[in-house]
Amino acid sequence: MKIEDFFGEKLTGKEKIILYSAVASIVIVVIGIIFSLIFGNWNILLNFILLAVFVSFVPFFIYRYIHYLELKDCEKNIPHFLNDLKEAKESGISFPDAIKSCKGNYGKLDKYVDKLKKDISWGVSIDYSIKHMGKNLSESRVLSRSLAILHETYRSGGNIEDILDTLIDSLLKIMETENYKKSLMQQHVFMMYGIFFLYIGLIIVLGNFLLPMITQMSSTETESIGFSVMKAVSPCAPETCNNNFCLALCGYYNLVGGIYGFGEPYSTDLYYKSLFFTMIVIQGFFTGLIAGQISAKSWLEGAKHGLIMSVLGFAVIVLTNLLGLF
Repeated sequence: MKIEDFFGEKLTGKEKIILYSAVASIVIVVIGIIFSLIFGNWNILLNFILLAVFVSFVPFFIYRYIHYLELKDCEKNIPHFLNDLKEAKESGISFPDAIKSCKGNYGKLDKYVDKLKKDISWGVSIDYSIKHMGKNLSESRVLSRSLAILHETYRSGGNIEDILDTLIDSLLKIMETENYKKSLMQQHVFMMYGIFFLYIGLIIVLGNFLLPMITQMSSTETESIGFSVMKAVSPCAPETCNNNFCLALCGYYNLVGGIYGFGEPYSTDLYYKSLFFTMIVIQGFFTGLIAGQISAKSWLEGAKHGLIMSVLGFAVIVLTNLLGLF
């Protein structure tokens, strides 16, 4: 039985990804509950819930990013298609026949060109065929505008070859400018990665040198002239945490610290390590978003860099903590 039969209609690729991810996430949580009951450790369930969260959105992001790369490839190849169309039109054949004669290698654009040629062969009007192709590529401003100009060129008539030649030159200049800008911005992206890794290194150094000093101060109390001079206490200690916001935040820190072994509940070690861990994950994600906007002005590129930085920061802190370096 196919999944379309269950829902009574054909699902799109995006809908299938969302559905499969949701089912996989539920299965992972159920497995986590079973393992937690078997071993009597609910931290196992928390790790499985974290994995389920990643499974629920990472496949959809990968699907969207692959589609984004496909559109970029189509943008790169649209001038080749228009150039072949111009050359075919210069031979004196009609506009529909000129489209059908285009048989170049257009990369990811091939399937859209083939669909356009099939629509024309089946008697579908040029107006509808080009509009439909533009609708399928509407997420790219370069492609949608190029096809809109192509459509208006056919409708208005006149010297189509000259208009196509001008359009091709404009597209090539736009792409040349974007490639130049991307090459300039790439060094800034590398710089942001370097700053982020420097930030991680600073956090690890703080964990190695500052936390032992704070822990030592929290375990000893120096007396001078009958009163306490200095004693470090965890902000999450029961005597200092007495409002709802603090309780909720410290509950989160205890949860994270319990999963990754950052220390005893409500201890100074657990508080600061959980705080540093959270800072790195948040810093990595938003630094990646900025890097994506700088390099490509795309939220997908930003999300890609954000996920890479967050996962790297997450892995480095957990690994260094297991090795006793944090």
